[in-house]
Amino acid sequence: MGKEVVLAILFISCLALVSAIELEPQTIGEDLEIYQECNNCTYCNFTRVIYDGENLFENLEAVKDGTYFYFVIGGDNITKKETLTYCYDCGNLVEKQTGCIDIPLTYNGHHLTVETSILYVSMLFFLIFLLVVMFMLMKSLPDDTRDDSGIVLDVSKLAYLKFVFQGFIWITLTSIVFIASNIAIAYLDTGMLGSFLFAIYQIMFISNFVILPLLVIRTIQRLIMSKEMIKLIERGVAFT
Repeated sequence: MGKEVVLAILFISCLALVSAIELEPQTIGEDLEIYQECNNCTYCNFTRVIYDGENLFENLEAVKDGTYFYFVIGGDNITKKETLTYCYDCGNLVEKQTGCIDIPLTYNGHHLTVETSILYVSMLFFLIFLLVVMFMLMKSLPDDTRDDSGIVLDVSKLAYLKFVFQGFIWITLTSIVFIASNIAIAYLDTGMLGSFLFAIYQIMFISNFVILPLLVIRTIQRLIMSKEMIKLIERGVAFT
């Protein structure tokens, strides 16, 4: 009876040698750590690392840190949006356990969920709608009243708002490019388009530090000039 109890305990402990893990998505191009947590193990090897349909590595000896066994794969080996699968062989003199684990690899290190997709698309359509509305409002602003020869008869007090709309339009365009780059990175199997759009976004974002202050200065200038031009027109001075 004592032997049966010992064997049962030994059998249960052997089944729990390697804990089951479910790995989160990892980022393409970054170093990837494959690992196993194993109680009572004296060794742990990664027999195969499969990526893009091919064996990337075979028979890797894991680095041991207590009950934690790991191996770091260089990011230069991870270049595509694929699933990396690694197989392990861990155990001791009494028992061993084998298995394989999948790691999704994405360009942003996250799963694309339905909620995220809906949010991205909704924000994109909203910003496009907002962009169209701002264009229409800007076009509807009155210009300075001129006669047939081009001489200014009356100065529009709302013309300065065009520069305000131009600033908001530029910010909205920057946001649209940013969201479009994220959608391309999340949906497409290649990161080329997403990287290209993100590079454009970075240029547009940096340019905001120049364009927006210039528009503010132009708006203030227009306000001051409008007041002065109105006074001069009332005195009979003609502007073309």
